[in-house]
Amino acid sequence: MFAVQLRTKLFVSIALGASGLGSALVVNGCTAEPLHSTLYCLPDASPDADIHGDCFPDGGGSIEPLSCKAAGGECVPMGTSDFREKAVLVWMGAEEEAPDCPERAEGDFYTGYADLSVHVQCSPCACGPATCSLPNAITVDSASFCQGGNVTSYQAPMPWDGSCVSPAVIPSGTFASIMLAAPTVSPCEPIGDPIPESPSFAPQPVSFANGIHWGTFAKACQGTVDGKCENSNDTCLPSAEPPPPGFRQCVQYTLPVDEEHLPKCPEVFPHQFVFYGGTEGKVECSACECGEPIGGQCAAAVSAYQNPVCGSLPNPLFKDVPAAQGLCIDFAGMPLALGGMEAKWINNEPGTCEPSGGQPVGEVRGADPRVFCCQAPSPPMDQ
Repeated sequence: MFAVQLRTKLFVSIALGASGLGSALVVNGCTAEPLHSTLYCLPDASPDADIHGDCFPDGGGSIEPLSCKAAGGECVPMGTSDFREKAVLVWMGAEEEAPDCPERAEGDFYTGYADLSVHVQCSPCACGPATCSLPNAITVDSASFCQGGNVTSYQAPMPWDGSCVSPAVIPSGTFASIMLAAPTVSPCEPIGDPIPESPSFAPQPVSFANGIHWGTFAKACQGTVDGKCENSNDTCLPSAEPPPPGFRQCVQYTLPVDEEHLPKCPEVFPHQFVFYGGTEGKVECSACECGEPIGGQCAAAVSAYQNPVCGSLPNPLFKDVPAAQGLCIDFAGMPLALGGMEAKWINNEPGTCEPSGGQPVGEVRGADPRVFCCQAPSPPMDQ
């Protein structure tokens, strides 16, 4: 018959003889040791409990759990929400203040974050100065009044400071007019390559890095006690006692989570929280740019000489003529040679440029979302 012994955690060890009558089993003429199994019993099971009553056999790992009430818990209605069956205890707060899991739920189940904020600053942009540049060439035209005969670009080397140059000697009688060009203003060049910088916070929490700050840390703890509810739409809270101070009784929604269609929390767990395992995306700084120069004046005077050394003899072709775009000087058919040229500044004030750019661009958002529905937290110990 059954040799019944009540053990710790409500299980019973039994030995089955052959046909349930003896203490040994004979197989193919050999004697085998007695078979052993385990019975798990309800707390009020009597020593003469049988396999069809208050005790359940091991069955190779398919033990039927105790009732929720027998396990020390209570069943609460979940409705039709698709939540994980087992409840957990959740603590929320600053990561550096997180407590250890309580004794009744010693297993670490989940850690995550909420209340994401991104603080990224970019180093400021600046612009170098604009530059006034002398017209480095005059156009020599074989036609009168710069009408576009055979033209030659009489160029100084770049960069040119306006001192006397003689690119070539153009013989007399081979040109009739010369066209001048105005000084130009070069654009400002951006200064610096802005990079994201994290502002300083004191003290910096553990969850702060590279400008990313999680305002809330969440820690979920799970116990090993479990029980079965008669109603399949109920879930068993491992303990009917209130959670330790600062913890909430919660259930987790099954994965995956669609943040565009978050689930509705059951009435018994009315408060919804979304936590994240990390972040995705990044924030960069836009490139620095400079606007057009403003408030500047660039004006120059140009002289042309027959003498390659810009001498006064023979007479200059023209002397200190303000350079302007498209200004044509005609020589009325006089047979003159071109030997050199020079220029000087009348105004050399290129103006300034307004910088732009150096702004944070991009997005950092939470990744790997988890949804918990919770009851209100237990009050502090002093309440």
